[in-house]
Amino acid sequence: MTRRCKLSRISKGLLFCAFVFVFAPPALIRAQAPSSITGTVLDPSGAPVVSTKVSAKNLETGGVRTVSTNHAGRYEILSLPVGRYEIKATKPGFADSLRTGIELSIGQEARIDFLLRLGSVSSEIRVTGDAPMVSTATKDISGLVGEQQVKELPLNGRSYDLLLPLNPGIVNFTSQKTGGTGISNSSTGNNFAVSGNRPQQNLFLLNGIEFTGAAENNMQPGGTSGMLLGVEAVREFNVQRDSYGAEFGKHPGAQVLIATRSGTNQWHGMAFEFLRNSAFDAPNFFDQGVAPPFQRSQFGASLGGPLRNGKTFLFTNYEGFRQHLHQTSVAFVPSAASRAVAAPAVQPLLNLWPTPAPGAPDFNGISEVFSTPLQTVREDFGTSRIDHVFSPNDSLAAIYTVDDGDDFTATPFDPFSADIVALREQVLSLEETHLFSSACLHTARVGFSRAGYFFTGKPTPGTPAASVPAFLLGRPVGAVVVGGSAASNPQSSISLAGSNNGSNLKIHRNLYTLEDRITMTRGRHQFSFGAWFERFQSNETIALSQFGQATFSSLQSFLNGNISTFLFDPTPTEMNWRTLFGAWYAEDVFRPSPKVTVSLGLRDEFSTGWNEAHGRAANYTFTNGVIDYRPSIGNSLFTVNNSKFLSQPRIGLAWSPFGPKTIIRSGFGLYNDLQDALGYRADQNAPFNPTYSLAGLPVSQLPIDPSAAVPAGAKLVPGGVQPDMKTPALISWSLRVVRELSPNTALTIGYVGSHGYHELIGVDANEPRPTICPASPCPAVFPANFSVPLAGTPVPAGTYHIPAGTARANPALGNTWTWFSRGDSSYHALQTELRRRLSRGLTLRGVYTFSKTLDDGDSLNQTTSGNAPGLVSNPFNLAADKGLATFHVKHSAVIHALYALPFGGGERFASGHG
Repeated sequence: MTRRCKLSRISKGLLFCAFVFVFAPPALIRAQAPSSITGTVLDPSGAPVVSTKVSAKNLETGGVRTVSTNHAGRYEILSLPVGRYEIKATKPGFADSLRTGIELSIGQEARIDFLLRLGSVSSEIRVTGDAPMVSTATKDISGLVGEQQVKELPLNGRSYDLLLPLNPGIVNFTSQKTGGTGISNSSTGNNFAVSGNRPQQNLFLLNGIEFTGAAENNMQPGGTSGMLLGVEAVREFNVQRDSYGAEFGKHPGAQVLIATRSGTNQWHGMAFEFLRNSAFDAPNFFDQGVAPPFQRSQFGASLGGPLRNGKTFLFTNYEGFRQHLHQTSVAFVPSAASRAVAAPAVQPLLNLWPTPAPGAPDFNGISEVFSTPLQTVREDFGTSRIDHVFSPNDSLAAIYTVDDGDDFTATPFDPFSADIVALREQVLSLEETHLFSSACLHTARVGFSRAGYFFTGKPTPGTPAASVPAFLLGRPVGAVVVGGSAASNPQSSISLAGSNNGSNLKIHRNLYTLEDRITMTRGRHQFSFGAWFERFQSNETIALSQFGQATFSSLQSFLNGNISTFLFDPTPTEMNWRTLFGAWYAEDVFRPSPKVTVSLGLRDEFSTGWNEAHGRAANYTFTNGVIDYRPSIGNSLFTVNNSKFLSQPRIGLAWSPFGPKTIIRSGFGLYNDLQDALGYRADQNAPFNPTYSLAGLPVSQLPIDPSAAVPAGAKLVPGGVQPDMKTPALISWSLRVVRELSPNTALTIGYVGSHGYHELIGVDANEPRPTICPASPCPAVFPANFSVPLAGTPVPAGTYHIPAGTARANPALGNTWTWFSRGDSSYHALQTELRRRLSRGLTLRGVYTFSKTLDDGDSLNQTTSGNAPGLVSNPFNLAADKGLATFHVKHSAVIHALYALPFGGGERFASGHG
């Protein structure tokens, strides 16, 4: 009997939810890579055995799925949960064949072939062994970090995302963040560059639903501890690094597929606590005497098992994180001599820094102060999951994850300045899988993700700084920059003091996701069709300079009380951004022969733009290349939406020309970066979030009344984005050769390349117009005050020259910090991997990457990467900024190994005692 591919009751319900989701205001309503087992069944002569029943039994839950081979003896068991399996092939007239020891991983297409022998019904041939490490499947699981690695490799802080660099082509450059944990408001979690892509371009999928964090411009998940907690809740994860299929999108970087644990037919539980303290710590170079106090406790428990044997399963997990860390501080402060000559109006500001000890060395008016300010962190993480099997063809999974924490940090730069962070991340997912026949599978998934974020700076309570008067009436004291630029929180000659310039930031991101997917097998073809929608909300107040920032060009100007630039936002306003992201995709995996598999896919994405719910989208436009004085105000930030139709072809090939032990893999794809974090620039524009700049303001004229008229001479400092912004795009290609060295060992050598265009870069869009030499008024030679060897040498043709005193393009406005989609990038890498899966107690993996990453501006915020500017140096010649990316690492190698000691139950020694 033929069963048609029609929808189950639950699927119909989920599709109704989709209708409501798309066409109505969202209520509580992408794709996780499905795993499968495929192969052929042959008789002793090599002929296909038709209508053989092949069943896969999940040894953890007891669930069984059965299919039949087609006319070519081929079978395919679709969308199986991760876990341990045994596969059985039965056919009258042949002996049953049983394959055990199959460990199915996330996104894996395991190939299990059978050779049936003639025999009686009661005979059975049993073979133990996992699926071959090398096959012609086009699905990539080379980025897999398995359960054993997640649970057993040492992790400082138990942040499992630190295992990402076990894969080739991945660079962890979290250390480049300015400030670190509790101080950086640009990024809360760790920062990873994958195959030359920016960290903002990665996408974390928790059970198929986007796992979002919140910060100014990097939404990677991570708690207030800076960790991604949940080691006990995560079974494994797979990193799709490049050239992946049509089912993945939204961002062009890594697609990190995280699978949480589920309950089994046996109850299992555990409790744990990990402690760290400073009792055995050695002091570092800057410590004064003993190492500063440090206590960290990570504790929790997990429990999983059957609520109804073989039908309903529960898993739940909790993890707590508590930390009291005294960080070594070396603050650069005004010396005693400087304090003695400070103007009377400046004297209160001196309380923003600790006083140097009597007799402290004076370095041109600056002294050092050593201390150990306290950081406290609380974080609580939990996951609960319920799986229910309605029938062998119908199952449902519901998972809820929450991470809640807060942080108080007296900064090591200035212990009298503190930062406060609160963050709560949540993910709820519901997934229904229905098998209409062995050749037709339907998967529906709905989910909700939310991240609530608060960040502010303030003088450390209990210190003299707490009583320093405000720059703006009714608000805490703002930021003080001495000997630095007018950028937000720049590098300076004296430690930054007061409140962080990015203070009183509030973000609430809500993501409502729906995905529907149908997979069908027809002969040598496997067709996949799907649609994905994400309704996006961000309710946020992330205007900078809400408390004001006073920048002094030098220590002397500070002591005299002369502010070179004062930035302030008198009327910060919450913005309510909305958009709908969506995509449809189709893919055909075609096997023209047992040696060749070809994947042809097409994904088409769209976005409805960047829209403000109350018509308050303000953005600056340009006339003849000059920024207009007044911003355009409306529902949309853009004058034209260039992301309505974003077609993305995807091609993959797996070929074994020299036999089954050698596979050549290649891939090509076009990927777009749908923008879901534009608020950092979109929230900085008048009239709702105006930032003003005052030049030459005496300290004695502070404070300013934000409710009064703006002082004379103040200029608006525009933010915003390119009004006709293009959607960033990436072309990626790869070629790899995989060789099986033994049944449990494989070597991969490959080349990966990419080219990015329409990338976002930071630009001052109100620069003075330069003259391109040779032309008047270019000088013939470089002035004498230039450094050697330029001074006195001829100015070459093509040099950009701006004479002193040249007015800005629009002199009525100040400088701007605007994002334009004019950036380019490239990546070329040799990536190698040697992998040995568990055999005789040993698991081994080594990866090496030789790469080069180039771009012309990847730091959207200077604090995201402290070794790079937030703005391009010359917006009229972007080629001048082309160079190595901030996350470029030429050579990278990682080796890890796990060895199970041969003692205990089932092992070589003392097997009767375990």
